[in-house]
Formats: sequence, structure tokens, C-alpha cells
Amino acid sequence: MRKISNKLNVQLITETLLAFGIDHIVLSPGSRNGALTMQFTNDERFKTYSVVDERSAGFVALGMAQQLQKPVVVCCTSGSATANYYPAVTEAFFQNIPLIVLSADRPEHLVDNFDGQTIRQHNLFEKHSVHNVQLSESEETDDLTRNMLLTKYALIDCVNKSAPIHINMPFSEPLYESVSESSIQIDNITIDHKVYPEIDVIDYMRRWNSSARKMILVGLHHPNEEFNHYLSQLAEDESVVVLTEVTSNTHSSKFFNKIDQVIFPYTEEELEALKPDILLTIGQNVVSKKIKRFLREHKPTQHWHLDEYWQPDTFQALTDKIETKPEIFLEQFVPFVNQKESNYYSLWNTIREANERKHREYINMIPFSDLKAFDSIIRNYPENWQIQYGNSTVIRYGLLFDHKNSNAVFCNRGTSGIDGSTSTAIGACIASEQNTVLITGDISFFYDSNALWNVNMPKNFRIILINNGGGNIFKFIPGPSETDVVEDYFVTKHHHTAEHLAKMFDFDYQVVSNLTDLENSYKEFYNESERPKIIEIDTKNCANDSILRGYFSTIK
Repeated sequence: MRKISNKLNVQLITETLLAFGIDHIVLSPGSRNGALTMQFTNDERFKTYSVVDERSAGFVALGMAQQLQKPVVVCCTSGSATANYYPAVTEAFFQNIPLIVLSADRPEHLVDNFDGQTIRQHNLFEKHSVHNVQLSESEETDDLTRNMLLTKYALIDCVNKSAPIHINMPFSEPLYESVSESSIQIDNITIDHKVYPEIDVIDYMRRWNSSARKMILVGLHHPNEEFNHYLSQLAEDESVVVLTEVTSNTHSSKFFNKIDQVIFPYTEEELEALKPDILLTIGQNVVSKKIKRFLREHKPTQHWHLDEYWQPDTFQALTDKIETKPEIFLEQFVPFVNQKESNYYSLWNTIREANERKHREYINMIPFSDLKAFDSIIRNYPENWQIQYGNSTVIRYGLLFDHKNSNAVFCNRGTSGIDGSTSTAIGACIASEQNTVLITGDISFFYDSNALWNVNMPKNFRIILINNGGGNIFKFIPGPSETDVVEDYFVTKHHHTAEHLAKMFDFDYQVVSNLTDLENSYKEFYNESERPKIIEIDTKNCANDSILRGYFSTIK
């Protein structure tokens, strides 16, 4: 006989989640959330996952929601456990990932009275969430009704705004009393279709058609065939330049997919020729600092941003906010666009072709290093594998190379932190059930090493670890490299390897330190297996910083 909680509010929250079609729950062990854990795990309608470390659990849930594109619940006990979700909440907030934090709490009268594991949990995530509710413990009919309505409105916001919410539930002891059947049933809840502001597409069409220099810049974006189709049509116009990054997940031979190869400090006259009259930005965070600097210093006359959630003035030139889904706007817009005679595309393309030749010549002549390793890694991605990048230098190296159209690429660029990259990739692999490889740096990997402590670890998960002995990005960026403490306090040099972690968490493991061994390792690495796998690429003795500087000097 199954055991579910006898607490009516626990039954209420679970039935409400199911009424919204929300069934993925990431749980971290604790006593105060015991009633919720018992309820979720004993109900076969939920898919439950246990992750001990709450910081990791938050990112695992984020990775799941990233792939499912629907809300995922992460649930924990009271006190600092809840606070450990904050990094994942901020990332979800700026990536528009629907994450539901369901935290158990001590009774309200114990807050600020020095009771164990008691902090001010209500509104803890207020600055980085779209809805926060404090439920009542009372089981009176009016209070149950109020709790149901509070939860319903929070979940509607979570879905419509595709963003994190926080539901805080105080619990008094006893916590584990059970019954065999729920006293609460709730019918399925349908959310009304989102209504977007009316857009004067004709006005945008007229302005677009009158301009001879138009740039489309796509940031972080999920794969979408319809969106890709419309962008490809716009790119056929010689007055249009489409700039993308690996996380844009859009592909065409006409797109400029390696921005940092094209944008360099040319003369003012050359930069003015590259500047667009109209800039249309789509999606979220753009990784390239070079394009940000270029557009901030050489502002377009008009900047339109197309997104249903955010309207950021990234380049301090925003003139038009187009608040709708990109494919909705483009479906109405593209049929009315006329091609315009211009040399704008050919100007950019000439630079691209010249720099691409220099890129290949430089890669062929350099010794083994981070840059050489990335060329090899990316060329050897198997078809249809999902790619998850860590942050810092890893994603920036990734921007320098062509990726296969069949590889969807993801990276936590909401806040761009190194924390949680491994956990996110694991959650994404679990939810999508797709073969997944994470490419990560050493500092990020060791920082999130508790991610490997996951009883749900998929067999088809792979990690490529670039171990260059520290945070090498601080040798590249201006500032830290000019101090006399860069090695100890910025780079944080170390001699750690992943070997013992791999053994502890039952990963297949191999280490390589030259190109031949790396190239020979892929077949076995990507083959099916009974365990996840790690390749550690040791580049600690390579001249990584000087080789990367030489790369950018060469392709100027």
C-alpha cells in the first residue's frame, strides 16, 4: 500500500502541479520537506530525481526545464538549503527558463527566533523571480482555497513568463503521518493563450525596405526550424548581414557565424562602413564582447529588439521594442520585404573569406594547445549529439569554429557564471534522453564536482575536460594580467586532475596530452557504454595564452 502525506496542503500542491501538466521533480534530502518527498515519490504520475547538493540540484532542474521547455520543480528542506538554489534561479531568470522552487519552511512563528535551519525564506528570490507566494499551514476550507489560488496564479506566471517562481510552504511537526488515498482532486487547468501587443508590421517593412545596411544579430536561442527558415530568407538580401553565435542554433551558409573573426579594431572609416543603419537583435545574451563594443561605439540609427520577454538596451541605441515571439513577427514581416541593391553583405563577406583563410593556416601551423584541441574536438562531434558548453574561455573558444547543423548547442549565458555548468548538462541529458557531451574548463569542472554525485547519471553523458591548470581567461582579459598576483589570485594555478573523481563516481576515464592521442580517443569515447565517460585533455604545459593572442594578431 502506497503512503502519501496526510497534510491536505501537500496533497493540494501536488494535484495542482499535475493539473498544469508539471511532473518532473528534483528532490534534495531533508526532514522539513519530508511530507513533500513522500508525496511525490509515492505517486507514479511524477518523475522524481534525488540530488543531494542543493546548488547542483537547482542546475539539474534548470537543465531539465531547458530541454523540456516546460516547468520543472526543485524541492528542498528549510534554511540554507533553499538559499543554495539562488545561482540556478538567477540563471533561469535571465535565460527565461521556467523553474519552480518549492521550499519547505519552519512554522512562521519560529522565523527570527533562533530555531534551527530557519532563515527568512519568504520572498528570498524576489529580485530574480516573477512570482513568490507563502502558503498557509491551515487546513480550513477558506485557507485551502486561498492556497490553491495563490499556487495557480504563480504557476500561470511561471508558464506565461517562462521564468522562475518560488512557493514557500511552512510545516509543523509531525511531518511523516500518511494516508493511502488523496482527499483532493483537481481537473486539468488550461492556460489562455498569451496575448501580445499589436505590432505595426507595415511600418517596420517600410523602414526596412528603405535601408541599404541592415544587420540581424541573434543571441542565445533554441533550435527552431521555422525561425531558421525566415532568417535564411532575409539573408538572401545583399543589404542584410546576419550575425550568429553557436548558441543561436541557426544555420545558413549566408550567416556570419564566427563574429570575432570579422570584428576587429579597423580604422574609423572602415568601421563606419561596417556599421548598420538598422540593427535587429533577436534572442538573449550575446557572448562576443567585440560585437558589443563595435555597436556601442558605432551605433545604428535604429535598433529594434525582437523578443517576447526582454527588451534590453544592450548597445544604448534601442529605438523599437517588438514584444512577441520572433517567428510570429517574422511570419508577417518577411513576405513584405523587398531586396535592395547594396554592397553591405559583400563588404562583410570579403573580410570573412580573408580571415577564414588565415584561421585555417594558423590552426594548421600551431603546436598542441587549447586552441588546437578545440579545433579537433569540434570537428569530431558526432551527428545529432547535444553540445553543452561551460562558461569563460570554453564558450569563447567554441565561437571560433564551425559547428555541425545537427548539433544543438547550449550554454548558461544568463548570468555567465562557471557554477552549475556540469549539473545543467546532466539535467539536460536526463530530460532529453539525447546523447550529450559537456565541454568544460578545469576550474568550472572542479567547482561543480558535486554534479557527478547523481544517482540518475545517464550512461550516454560525456565530459571533455580542458585542464590547462587554472583560470586561463585571466591571462587574456585586460586588467588581471597587468597585476603581480595574476597566477595566485586570478588564474589560481593547481595540479588537480579528474582521475580520482572519475573513479569515485564510476566514470570511464582517460587522459590525453597530444593531438594524436586525442584524435584516436573519439571513437571509443562516443561509443555506447554502461558508464558515462570523461576525456581529460592536459594542456598545462602548453603556451595557450600566447597562441591565442597570436591567433587574433594573425587574422587582423
